[in-house]
Amino acid sequence: MNRTSTFLAFPVDQAIPAFRQMATAWELPVADEGGTLLVSLDHGEIRVGPEKSGTSVRVAAANAGNLQMLRDLLTEQLTAHGLAPSWEGASAGRQPANLSIARVVEILDLSPSYRRVTLDGPDLARFAHGGLHFRLLFGPEGAGWPEVNERGVTQWPGGPGSWHRPVYTTRDIVCRGEAATLSFDVFLHEGGRVTEWTEKVQPGDEIALTGPGGENGQRDAQWRAFIGDETALPAIARMLAAAPETLQGEAVIFVPEQDDIQPLSHPKGVNVRWVLRSSGETPLDALSTMALPQTSRHVFFAGEKAEALSARSILLDRGLAKGEFVAATYWNQG
Repeated sequence: MNRTSTFLAFPVDQAIPAFRQMATAWELPVADEGGTLLVSLDHGEIRVGPEKSGTSVRVAAANAGNLQMLRDLLTEQLTAHGLAPSWEGASAGRQPANLSIARVVEILDLSPSYRRVTLDGPDLARFAHGGLHFRLLFGPEGAGWPEVNERGVTQWPGGPGSWHRPVYTTRDIVCRGEAATLSFDVFLHEGGRVTEWTEKVQPGDEIALTGPGGENGQRDAQWRAFIGDETALPAIARMLAAAPETLQGEAVIFVPEQDDIQPLSHPKGVNVRWVLRSSGETPLDALSTMALPQTSRHVFFAGEKAEALSARSILLDRGLAKGEFVAATYWNQG
């Protein structure tokens, strides 16, 4: 495990309730251990407890990349409360451990609505595990790549608000030790910044990405449903390809055109249904009418924010527990 800590000149009897509230908002499990609050995450943990006249925050993660991610996330939250943590073991000027710099290898049109981008980099192999997703980094014109500052926090040239950091799914990855070739698919749409980037980028151009993170696609359920709009196709394809051959279930994928339908690797027991937008059916329609088993089940739904919120309500109303589904926002209308 990789570890770091910081001291906050803040009363622990106020800090622990604040961290508990944050964990509850993020639906993270918490535990009380002799006056210390333990917050558990998929890739690490946070311990909050007393130290001298203030509060100690100790963070542990499985690798240096996840540790940097947690350090940055906590710093953002603490800064919003007027605190400026300085993390133990910080070394200014280095590349953040969760950031990789790669070069574009190929840009390929898959169909009328999808374009595949292939990258190669010396440390991309970590994107094969630990989460399906990563963020591309697009900064201000002429800005360099982010570096870690003297407090151990990622410093964004021009400020974090000037960076566009869209989330994408690793569709395919071939590892060579720590190096790897990674491919991801872009849903093409008018006005999309990444769509415009794919029209201009050339093989050999440099791009940075952070991660991995987000949904890891792994569940113990014997029956699973996958329902997603156009933006969710890459994630569903990745999860189906990694699913055990014994899995039973349903996958419903929405695409704009007939030529956008792709051959997908999936367990024989999972029925894959493609829906054209012109049919008038919506992802919420598919979710509402789908027959769900009563046990050993899990539903993955992904799409626009309002639809994801409605999907969450539908699934709770149908009796699913929070651990039996994911309703993910992949984009926001307007």
